Amino acid sequence: MLTMKNVAPRAVAALAFVCCLGTLEAQTPPVTAPPPSLGAGDGAAVHELLPGIGKIGAQVALFFGGSANPYGLGRGSQWGGSIDLPLAKAPGGKLSYQILIGLSQAESDPFTITDSVAYVANLASGASREAALAGPPAAPFPVRREVTTRLNLLQVSPFSLKYTATRWDDARIRPFLGAGLDFLIVLTSEEPTRDESLVFTGTAPFDDPLLGGLIAQAPELTALGRPTGQGNLEVGGHASAGVEIRVSKGISLNLEYRYTATRGPKGRLQTATGAVGFHF
Repeated sequence: MLTMKNVAPRAVAALAFVCCLGTLEAQTPPVTAPPPSLGAGDGAAVHELLPGIGKIGAQVALFFGGSANPYGLGRGSQWGGSIDLPLAKAPGGKLSYQILIGLSQAESDPFTITDSVAYVANLASGASREAALAGPPAAPFPVRREVTTRLNLLQVSPFSLKYTATRWDDARIRPFLGAGLDFLIVLTSEEPTRDESLVFTGTAPFDDPLLGGLIAQAPELTALGRPTGQGNLEVGGHASAGVEIRVSKGISLNLEYRYTATRGPKGRLQTATGAVGFHF
């Protein structure tokens, strides 16, 4: 049988238990929804690096044009290709990484060279210094020859940066500037001009292409079609400027002037080319 003496302690204990439950509930941290994943969504911001210029803003171009060649070799032609890969947005445009390969070809006007090997051969034949330098008919071998130089110059630019302005997109025009590192593989050969008064009638081939402007290669190599010439690898750099005219969303016409410098007082290559660009 409950009495006041038994109920009072039980009521106090129940009240204390309820207060403890309230305190625990108040201290429980609220449950919040996790932040949305950065990778969620349709992926447009990830897959379209530079919106409005294509899927990723890259370009492959094929170019052809004229060249003013180094080493006094005059004018010729250049053709090749390039690829632009977008790096980042830049004020008023975009910054791209460019790889370029071009081949320049030219043939110089005829000029006169002095063949030191023929000069020594004339001295060995018993000719005086004056006769040895004069060549035929005073000495057996022609010392001064008229030749033309054929040039094949391969320009490889493995690293180049290109800035393209996009603020005139409404007019379909994009000016651009570029600069980069170049490796130049220079191959030249001297071709003697035909001069019947200097044709050597002995056993040595004097009318084949000359190596270093001095002496022709062995006739057996010529018969095999082996190329004659000399080559060198040079390191240089280039700067370029031009304009991209967008024909459609995926095709453009590019006009570019490029100045390439390497060592030597005449180690300068200048090109003016037109290119068809394919954008993706």
